[in-house]
Amino acid sequence: MKYFFIFLMILALYEVYENKFFKRTRQLIVSEKIGQDIKFILISDFHLNPLINLKKLEKYIKDFDPDFICLTGDIINRVSGQKEIARAENFLKIFKKKTFYVSGNHEYENKNREFFEDLLEKWGIISLRGESFTYKDLKISGIFYKEKAKNLNFDPKAFNLLLIHDPLSYVYGNFKDFDLVLAGHTHGGQVRIPGLGPVIGPDLKLFPKFSKGFYKISRGSLFITSGLGSKFFLRLFNRTEICLFTIQSQK
Repeated sequence: MKYFFIFLMILALYEVYENKFFKRTRQLIVSEKIGQDIKFILISDFHLNPLINLKKLEKYIKDFDPDFICLTGDIINRVSGQKEIARAENFLKIFKKKTFYVSGNHEYENKNREFFEDLLEKWGIISLRGESFTYKDLKISGIFYKEKAKNLNFDPKAFNLLLIHDPLSYVYGNFKDFDLVLAGHTHGGQVRIPGLGPVIGPDLKLFPKFSKGFYKISRGSLFITSGLGSKFFLRLFNRTEICLFTIQSQK
């Protein structure tokens, strides 16, 4: 029994480490569609993680100095009340650069989601609800969870970037060939085993096919982040992360 409690203590400390000490993952993409280099940050699945040091997160964002920031949903939890959601202001207010947002399943299922959407508007976060936004040589589009893409402005001459929460809705959906699709939702597979990969996803499905990193989909690329939190602090060999992207000009 003594060793069992020691094991539980070690496991608890390890889970704190996995969820609190997020890493910065750098990604480089080279494209002939870009005239000059563009930098942005991808953050997903924050889930109001109380372990994240927001001052450190703000410093990392400032140090990278991105052109913009992408939030791909599940910033709150499906059961979050207004008082808890109000804490999201401490998270939202650190984004000093232009920030784009699409909702996740937790916002979709939260009865207070309109209260959260008001906070997004208060802090100048741009909600891409089936809409597109032009930034330099990029066409940035986004789709809210469970909503259909009706007015996406796809430009074959621009670098087309799509923000979506659930990667499977893109993989098995009827979409055009975006150059890059950003997603979250999977928490990186939640539980990963070195040499084996993802074992248990956040939906408790075994060995999820799409969990973390880059996947080639048609003529474009899908990138899934492991996220900055999770509703349950269960992670194994799968630290929380923010992703620092640089799209480099090939010209």
